[in-house]
Amino acid sequence: MAPAVPLALLALVALLAPGLGVAFPGCDYPAHLWCSSREIAVACQAESRCANLSRPAAPPVELSLYYESLCPACRMFLVQELFTTWLLLPTEALSITLVPYGNAEVGAGPNRCRGCSPRRRRPCSDRLVLQERNVSGKWHFQCQHGPEECLGNMIETCLMHEAQNFSTYFPVIFCLESGSSVSKNLEA
Repeated sequence: MAPAVPLALLALVALLAPGLGVAFPGCDYPAHLWCSSREIAVACQAESRCANLSRPAAPPVELSLYYESLCPACRMFLVQELFTTWLLLPTEALSITLVPYGNAEVGAGPNRCRGCSPRRRRPCSDRLVLQERNVSGKWHFQCQHGPEECLGNMIETCLMHEAQNFSTYFPVIFCLESGSSVSKNLEA
C-alpha cells in the first residue's frame, strides 16, 4: 500500500502552486486549458502565469506634425524618422496627425524672427510678415519657402482630405516628400 499524503500537505500545494493543476472555486477547466483565454485564466486565477495572454493595450501615442512641404528639416524627419517608425510600430501604438502648414502664422508678433540663428547673424525684422490673409473673401498664403511650398502644402492637404485613411495617404506623402519637390514628384 502506498504511503498516504497528509491532507494538509495537499491543501498547501493547492494554495502555493495553482499552476500544478489544482482548480480554484469557479474554475471548471482542466489545467491544460487555463491559459487558453483570458476569461478562463481569470476564472482559474492563473493570469499571472499565462505569458501568452496579451496585456490590456495602452492608448496610442498621439503625435501631430506641423510641417512644410519644402522644408529640408521637416522632410528629413518625415522621410527618415517618422515614416520608418510608423512602419515598424503596430497601428494601435501610434496615432499621427499630419498638418502641412508648418511655419505659417496668423498675425504678426514683436521681435520674432523666422529662420534666423545666432550663428548666421542675419538681421531680424521687428514684425513678422503675415503668412495668410483674406483679400476680398479669398485666402492668400505666403509660405516660408515660396509659392511652390504653398502648392505642395495644398496638394498634401487635398490628398489627406480625399483619401481620409491615414494608411492610404501617408505612403503617398512619403513618396512626395522623398524627392526634390512635391509638385515634381506628383508629375512623376
